[in-house]
Amino acid sequence: MSRIFKNEAALTPEYIPDRLPYREEKLRLLKTYFGGFLERPGSMYPKVILIGRPGSGKTVTSRKFGEYVVKATNGRVKYVHVSCFLNRTLNSVLRDIGVQLNIPIPKRGFSTEELLKMILEMVRDKDLYAVIALDDVFHLVNSNNGPMALGTLIRLGEEYQSRNDSYRFGLILISQDLVFKEQLDRSSQSSLGNNIITFEPYTKDQIFDILLDRAREAFVDNAYDEEILKMIADVAGVDSEGGNKDEYRGDARYAIDILWRAAKLAEMRNADRIMPEHVREAIKSTLRGIRYDELRMLPLHEKIFLLAIVRSLRRNPNSPYVLFGQAENEYQMLCEQYKQEPRKHTQLWQYLMDMNSKGFVEIRPSGRGMRGRSTLISIPSEPLATLDDELTKIIEGDLGL
Repeated sequence: MSRIFKNEAALTPEYIPDRLPYREEKLRLLKTYFGGFLERPGSMYPKVILIGRPGSGKTVTSRKFGEYVVKATNGRVKYVHVSCFLNRTLNSVLRDIGVQLNIPIPKRGFSTEELLKMILEMVRDKDLYAVIALDDVFHLVNSNNGPMALGTLIRLGEEYQSRNDSYRFGLILISQDLVFKEQLDRSSQSSLGNNIITFEPYTKDQIFDILLDRAREAFVDNAYDEEILKMIADVAGVDSEGGNKDEYRGDARYAIDILWRAAKLAEMRNADRIMPEHVREAIKSTLRGIRYDELRMLPLHEKIFLLAIVRSLRRNPNSPYVLFGQAENEYQMLCEQYKQEPRKHTQLWQYLMDMNSKGFVEIRPSGRGMRGRSTLISIPSEPLATLDDELTKIIEGDLGL
């Protein structure tokens, strides 16, 4: 029996949790846009676009809505989720739709137009209705004849009308942005409409709450503590004040993947719980570690202060964080060791802000239970022993030691 996991599936990309923190409003919007179609299947052809960065909750929200679709209609309306990353042509998309709707599709010998006609006829004969979600739809648009292929699906409503048939499908298009829409012809753009749901990047606090939900499902008791989850959230989330808006931030999937990797490292080493160093190694393994060429470009005293943070963290391996004051005291001792005049508190603070902007450290205000207000510092993306050795070599090289 695992000493860490009780339900590892809760940390997989395919997992659909019981609740979706911070995406309940998006789910309600989907229910509203598709309300008429679900109440009276065939009465309309709803089309909705979900846009947002990778890991911002678009796919899991769509799949969660899919569960609702089937339940709300007692199975009368199906939900079909097609990956356009895997299916980059209309022919492949149509075949996947057929498979998920249990429609027998010949493996070859039919053009895309013939295949579409066949599916429409079989759906009518079987009296089927479905919400079709095309995930990463920009891959379809960027393929040969992609805009025309997507336009064909968007304008299926005209096909239904010409056949005097009910509207058999609703459509969800999932993308990182709206560039794909600009590539469509004017008629398809008009038919698609502007029902757009935007998914903002998750903040650090939001990712912490998501990780807390997943950790409770995934791990045995006492296999983790909340500081570990905060450590991961710091490196994966955006600041609530609006900072750290780079393309890699706000990605809940990335955060969950780090947690899974850290847990597997703990498991492989027969540990009873996930430790900060497991998290650092997990982040490093995702190729998001510190670049040493950038490290060498730091001013000397910024390097010494970073080494002080590393040494302070190594003194307490059970905690992901060190207080600014503790790192400052360590810096004073290192300056004495290297025979350097220490920089003032305000200069060290500027160094900390610079290191945070470069991704060398993560910072957060101290929480409850601490006297006064201070700053907590973490180094989540590099094993401390490795960083200690590298910084020591660089500093001693700068000083000619």
